[in-house]
Amino acid sequence: MKQRVIKIVLIVVSTLAIIILALALVISPIAKNYIERHSKELIGRKVTMQDLHLNIFNGKMEVDAFKMYEANDRDLFASIDTFAINMSLYKLISSKIEITQVKVIVPYAEILQKGDSFNFDDLKPKKDTTKVKKSKSSFPKSIILKNIYIRGGKLVYKDLLLENTIRMNDMGVSIPKLTFEQGSTLAGINLKINNDATLNSKLALNMRTSEYRLNLQIKRLPIDIITPYVKAYYNIGKLEGLANGDLLITGNSKHIMDFTIQGTGSATGFSMTNNLGEPVASAKNADAKIDKIYMPKSTYLFDFIHASDVNLSFILKPKTNNVTVLFKPADKNAVASTTSEPMTVKIKDLHITNSQLAYTDKTLRTPFSLPIKKIDFQSSNFDMNGTNEFKVKAAFPEGGNMRFSWKGSMNDLSNQQIMINMQNLSLRLFSPYCLEYTAFDITKGNLNFISKNNILNNNIVSTNMLDVYKMQVGNKHKDWKAEYKVPLKLALYILKDKDEKIKFDVPVKGSIKDPQFSYRKIIFKTLVNLMVKVAVSPVRFLANTLGLKSDKLEEIDIEPLQTGLTAQQYSQLNDLARIVKSKPEMTLMLTQYVNLKEELPLYAIYKTKMDFLKSINKNDNKVFFTYDEVQAVKNNDKSFLEYLDNLVKSQGKVTTDASFQEKVNSLYVPDSLKTDLQGKMERRNEHLKNYLITTGEVPMKNLMIKTADKATLDAYDKRAVYKLDMSLLGAENPDVK
Repeated sequence: MKQRVIKIVLIVVSTLAIIILALALVISPIAKNYIERHSKELIGRKVTMQDLHLNIFNGKMEVDAFKMYEANDRDLFASIDTFAINMSLYKLISSKIEITQVKVIVPYAEILQKGDSFNFDDLKPKKDTTKVKKSKSSFPKSIILKNIYIRGGKLVYKDLLLENTIRMNDMGVSIPKLTFEQGSTLAGINLKINNDATLNSKLALNMRTSEYRLNLQIKRLPIDIITPYVKAYYNIGKLEGLANGDLLITGNSKHIMDFTIQGTGSATGFSMTNNLGEPVASAKNADAKIDKIYMPKSTYLFDFIHASDVNLSFILKPKTNNVTVLFKPADKNAVASTTSEPMTVKIKDLHITNSQLAYTDKTLRTPFSLPIKKIDFQSSNFDMNGTNEFKVKAAFPEGGNMRFSWKGSMNDLSNQQIMINMQNLSLRLFSPYCLEYTAFDITKGNLNFISKNNILNNNIVSTNMLDVYKMQVGNKHKDWKAEYKVPLKLALYILKDKDEKIKFDVPVKGSIKDPQFSYRKIIFKTLVNLMVKVAVSPVRFLANTLGLKSDKLEEIDIEPLQTGLTAQQYSQLNDLARIVKSKPEMTLMLTQYVNLKEELPLYAIYKTKMDFLKSINKNDNKVFFTYDEVQAVKNNDKSFLEYLDNLVKSQGKVTTDASFQEKVNSLYVPDSLKTDLQGKMERRNEHLKNYLITTGEVPMKNLMIKTADKATLDAYDKRAVYKLDMSLLGAENPDVK
């Protein structure tokens, strides 16, 4: 009986073993066939695989050439060359799941995004609205995954609307241990982005607290992969360069946006243009050390930001510039956020070296371009919400240099301090501005310019000192319509001292909030007004320069009938001689003006008195009497009146009952009297000329003394004077040359 029982047990055990063995042999193809035939029912996608191996004895499973297709059953969505998993079956007895190895070889997936839709949306679990009473399950007590290994992975991401593709190649993942609900997890991920960029990461995750530390090392990441996303906010054209980073990110996985970033970052070959193809900025190298970036509080703290070989471009156009073009018009329907945290940006050391700014002004008819090189920009302890100070050094073409400093708050531009010190600046570089406003080209000259500006409550008080040396301009462009009419050549020559230097101060005041306020235009208009003032009254300016009484040198008053010069007139001529000798390239012009209508009757009286004196001094043989001697004879002198009446009677042209002036006028032919007076005026011209040449030692080429033309004299009705003017030698019209 005992043997029979043993025999039956052996038969049952053998049968069970055979059944289990048979089941083990057929379960893999059965499972493979079932999964492939019912994949649409199970997950909604077509699935195929080359082989499926299940080992029910040791808990191993391996899948070869696994493929999952898109919802259309034609296009490939994801694939895995080899997927293998090992499970410790005996752990199930104690309600524990422990997977000792997960191996994924050459996984592939293609993620497609179109707006808010993805090509995997249909794979997401559907929300179950059925209310089911939940009971606490005691299985499993723990889940542990060990030795997770992924090699040769490839992920392709395509944004169909933005037409942007990012390829992640050679993806590798290594996770020694993953413990759910307890313990810590360590993971390492490395991959290639597109062809050259690499990303390596190490993750430490506390499964109990959900706190994590993620170390990221990024090398040669192409910046252009973010171009489509930046274009959504800014009008950029190209965005190029490579980014590198060694970052530590800490946070809590339960709060996705609550994380902190520390570490270092750098960029090389950065370049950005606007959507018009105009350059905006580029940099050969840029480095930063991040103390803390905390997004929820908009906090950005840097130990340093350094950059070198930065190239900035500013292209000024009539209505905009290449920088403002970047900004898209504000959305009128957008609601301003009132809950966002104020941004905090602090940089302990901000330094930009060996850089350049290319400034181009296309608002002029002749475009202006100025490359500013060797820029060195520094700021210590920069605080976007505090008071800061910037210091800049730069070089201009042809040996010029500049120092610039700014002190103020980025949030309060109504209060600032600005200082500019430019030395040895070649004025020829700024010829387009001079041509635009005055129709003259600048051909030569150097400038030192020091400007100190204090802005308080939007009101600027500025002192500007200009020191110009050997500035020269070409001939005026006669066909050029200039904004200001100024005889620039003449003004410059007058302003120059004996060493060809020009120094003057230009104050600027006004409100920077005033739309009409323009610092550049105020400076230029002040200079132009000075030029005009100097050119219009060169004698007055030069007299002031030499310490002479300029109010006595506007004109020289004369008595039309005087035969000599007064002491004051000689003094004025002496001062004029000194002025001319200080400016040897200028011509002194004295033009004599006399009111002929008023002076001819007086000249008739003068001549009559002269003849009267000659008649009563025949015995002395005196033929010449001074102006004062003639004027000493009174019109009511009895002897003179008797002399006049005798002359009138002898000529018989008027009666003795005529007026005094009628009697005198009857003695002379008007044209002859006028000719005689003009001859007297010409003799005075010669006398002045001879005095200035002989006594004043003024070269003849520097003198032009004349009487106003007939038409001018016939219309002139003011007092008799010599009007003074000065012009450059050979310049017919100071407004032209």
